[in-house]
Amino acid sequence: MPFGVLQEMPGVSEKEYRQVERHLGPDRPPGLLAHVAGPTDEGWRIINVWESEEAFRRFQSERLIRAAGLAAQDDGFDPTKAATFRSMTVDGTEMPF
Repeated sequence: MPFGVLQEMPGVSEKEYRQVERHLGPDRPPGLLAHVAGPTDEGWRIINVWESEEAFRRFQSERLIRAAGLAAQDDGFDPTKAATFRSMTVDGTEMPF
């Protein structure tokens, strides 16, 4: 079942988002169906849809945590700013199309 992740990051700028993104590498993570990111009044928001929760958890443990750590080490990114996120399942019934 598809799995959606909404990550709200108050105080995170586009520059900081790009610092982490740079360390993720150029290839699309396995299982990622859609990725949207952009500014909010409070910081930065990321919305991802994954093939499954397992695919997201694998990406989180194998790539995302490492990328945030490298951005902190190399670029001075504060990874605690990106720690707030909500996740929910998405089964398509809420889509009007």
